[in-house]
Amino acid sequence: MSGVGVSVMAADLMALSAFHFHAGCGKIETTVDEGTRFMKQRLLVFLCLSGYVVMLAAGCGTVTSQQSISAATPPLSGQYASTSAQNGSDSSIEIPAPKYEMLIPNHSSIEAWVRRFSQEKHKSFQTQLVRSVHYAMPAQAVFEQRGLPKDLVFVALVESGFSPMARSHANAVGMWQFISTTGKRYGLEQNQWIDERRHPLKAARAAADYLNFLYDTFGSWSLALAAYNAGEKAVQGALDQSGAKTFWDLAERGYLPQETRDYVPKVFATVKIIRNPRQYGFWYDPGHYVPKHETVPIPGSVKLSWVGKQIGVPEASLQDCNPELCKPVTPPGCSSYELCVPVGKGEDLAAVLANGPPPEEKNTKHTVSEKSTATASYKVKHGDSWVGLARKYKCSAQTLAALNGMSPSRPLKAGQTLKIPAGKSTIAAATGRTKGSKDKVIASANDKRKAPNSGQKLHQPIHYPVRQGDTLSSIADRFHIPLKTLCAQNKLSANQKLVPGNRLTIHTR
Repeated sequence: MSGVGVSVMAADLMALSAFHFHAGCGKIETTVDEGTRFMKQRLLVFLCLSGYVVMLAAGCGTVTSQQSISAATPPLSGQYASTSAQNGSDSSIEIPAPKYEMLIPNHSSIEAWVRRFSQEKHKSFQTQLVRSVHYAMPAQAVFEQRGLPKDLVFVALVESGFSPMARSHANAVGMWQFISTTGKRYGLEQNQWIDERRHPLKAARAAADYLNFLYDTFGSWSLALAAYNAGEKAVQGALDQSGAKTFWDLAERGYLPQETRDYVPKVFATVKIIRNPRQYGFWYDPGHYVPKHETVPIPGSVKLSWVGKQIGVPEASLQDCNPELCKPVTPPGCSSYELCVPVGKGEDLAAVLANGPPPEEKNTKHTVSEKSTATASYKVKHGDSWVGLARKYKCSAQTLAALNGMSPSRPLKAGQTLKIPAGKSTIAAATGRTKGSKDKVIASANDKRKAPNSGQKLHQPIHYPVRQGDTLSSIADRFHIPLKTLCAQNKLSANQKLVPGNRLTIHTR
């Protein structure tokens, strides 16, 4: 008992003794009830004071206990560590969703980037949002046509701020930051005259196809985005080495580069802001989008300065409209090129072209392939395209079309005969003696940016992640191996159902 309690109790006893003494002597006329009431009042005061002392002592004990725990346990560092401390194992949980939905996880790293964008980076983020209005709407149409989330187009905001002229230290180019090999893999032409990685619409189509492939490979948008940043091989290697199932688990355990660990939360944070910009202090209204450009077919080797004089548009403005052009001239060797001009100027240019062909820029030599003008014949097959054939025969689509007196914008018809540049590699391709689509599929599964060269050793076996809708038969067809062989390699029956996320071992040779 505290000193205060002892003092109060002593005072109570003395008061009660005095009360009884006076009552016994007849000096104070009162009753026993009054004495009892007096005692209760004093006892109540005693209990209140005792309770306060006990609570104060308990509070001091709690502070001391918490300080001891803090001293014994060092603070966790980093966003992923803090999330683990707050949410336990929730950071490794991936919410299942169909491909066309992009769900934003509840993760502290995402919230951290939301705060950073809306506070210290507010000005630059708003500038990028304004720029995005011109490019995002057409790109969203492309993504929706492929059954992808339309908000996925804001990967380009994180990659480049929607700048078609962006170039990274690793020579990734354009809004979608394609490196050269990946750009070619998805049909983006690159030569001394044109770099389609900078073409707003063509690069968006390539990005949609690539992200679609990555989702099919890894089964979630967080892992697909990680692979878009770090590469398929890096993400697959991290998954194999760690045994983890999600990006968040890989990030928390440090199996991915720091850049990638930041990249994925950045994309999710950007999408979160885009979905409710006013909440975070931004202006973004895609309803204000009005097309600024239109295209006009024009021959190759035409200077932009000539076009500008004919329609009253500065050459610099035409270059801004056509960021894919490496020089201020339309690519030589093509009979028709879709040139972008400001809205309202298309009819003016078409009228000028109707009066006669424009003057061609001199000294625009454009070699065909292997410094040879010899040609071979090729019969068009179902599914062939100018870009695909040009890639196969190692020339540009414009060159191939010009060789046949056609426009690359004109679709090919099965059975049609084309002239192709002659040479060992092109003749082999024309006669079908090539590695074909099988090698392209193998290259994709082995994280190659292009099909392997003849004699190149392939990475075997392939560990293929089963996706939604896959069957043993469809996988066997995809890798051009017998169904019986695939079943035997994995000890499965031919009619066995596959579980998405499981991995099959595929020996292609």
